[in-house]
Amino acid sequence: MKKLIVAAAGLMLVGTMVSNASAEAGVSFKGDARARGLYRQDYNLTDSDTSQWQSRVRLIFQGESKGGAYANARVRFADSTWDGTQKTRALGEGSNIYTDWAYVGTPMGPLAIEAGLLPWNLTKFSQWDQRVDGLNVKYVNDMTTVMAFYQKMDEFETDNVNDLVDDDDMDRYGVYVNQKFDGGWAVAGSVQMVNDDQATDRDGVIVLAEVTGAINNVAVLADAHWQEADVALTPDDPWGLYGQAVMPVGAVNLLAGVGTTQDGFVADGDFGPFIMLSDVSSIATAYGIGAFGDTTFAALSPSMKVTEQLTLTGVVAYADIDGNGAYADADSAFEISGSAAYAVTDGATLTAEAGYLDVDGFDEPAIGAGLILVIGF
Repeated sequence: MKKLIVAAAGLMLVGTMVSNASAEAGVSFKGDARARGLYRQDYNLTDSDTSQWQSRVRLIFQGESKGGAYANARVRFADSTWDGTQKTRALGEGSNIYTDWAYVGTPMGPLAIEAGLLPWNLTKFSQWDQRVDGLNVKYVNDMTTVMAFYQKMDEFETDNVNDLVDDDDMDRYGVYVNQKFDGGWAVAGSVQMVNDDQATDRDGVIVLAEVTGAINNVAVLADAHWQEADVALTPDDPWGLYGQAVMPVGAVNLLAGVGTTQDGFVADGDFGPFIMLSDVSSIATAYGIGAFGDTTFAALSPSMKVTEQLTLTGVVAYADIDGNGAYADADSAFEISGSAAYAVTDGATLTAEAGYLDVDGFDEPAIGAGLILVIGF
C-alpha cells in the first residue's frame, strides 16, 4: 500500500510541473579541507593510545539546468589517517575518493522534489549530519518549510531460506515542518513512521521537536525526542529533553544547558556544546550523551572573542548516569575542555583543542589534544 501511495503522489507531482526559466545552465564548485594532528590517550577508558594524523579535501558541486533543475554532490578525497600512504591505489587501495552525498532536484510549480543519496539534518539533538537514500517533496518560503519524505532504510533481506519472493524492506516516511515567527522565534518538528517487513520487525513512530528564539538578549533553545521501543529494540520507549540559554556576560557569551536522555535514547553525536562527549570535534571520544545509559546532565560553555582573529571557548559538563549493558559500572561523567581558534587568513582557521573526560566506574580518564587547520573555498 505504501508503495502505491508514493507512486501516486509522484505522478500527481509530475502533473503539476511547470516551466521555470532560469539563467544559463552551468556548474558551480565550493569545498573545504583540513589537516590535523591528534593526541588521544585512553579513549577506551582503560588503556590505549590512538594518537594519529589525519587529512582530507571535500568538494561540493552543483550542476543546474536552464529550467532550474539541479544535481548536488559532495566528494571526499583522501579522507583518511596518515598510514604511510597505504590508502592509495598504488599500494592496493581500490580508491581514496568516495561520494558523501549525491542527489537530483527540480522545481515543480510551488514545490521542489529531491531524490538520491541525501544529507539529513533535522535537529542536532535527534538527527543531524546523517545520510539517507530517499525522496523529499518540499514547499519553502521565507517563513515556512514543509517537507514530506520517504527513505529506504534497508533493501530486501529474506526472513528464511524458503521466502525468496516477498520484498521485505525497511522504510521510513513522514513529514518535517519548520515555521518561523516574528521576533526571531521558530518551531521545527517531525513525525516519522518506520515500516519494517524484516524479521527484526522494528515498526514504530519517531517524534522530535525543537523551539528556538530570544528573550531580550538571551537566545534560547529547547529540544524533545520520543520514539516507540520497537524502533530501537529497547524494552521501553526512548526519550530525551534538553534546554539551553546563551547570554552575554560582559565580553563573554555564556551557554548553559541541562537535559536528560532516558530508556535507551542517545543524543546525536553533533549535539551540545561538548568537545569530548560527542563525535563532532576533532578530539571527540564518540561517547554521545546517553551512550552509557540513562543520563541527566548539565553544561556550561563560555566563549570570548579576544581579537578579530582569536576566539576562546571552554566547556565544563557533568552527567549523572545509570549505566547499563557494557557500561553497567558507569555512575557519572565529568568533562573539562577548551579550544582556541585563530583566523590565520580569510578562509583559513587554525584551532587548538584539549579535553579531559573522566567516567566514574572506569579505570582511566580519556585525555585528548589536537591541532587542526581548516580552510574553506
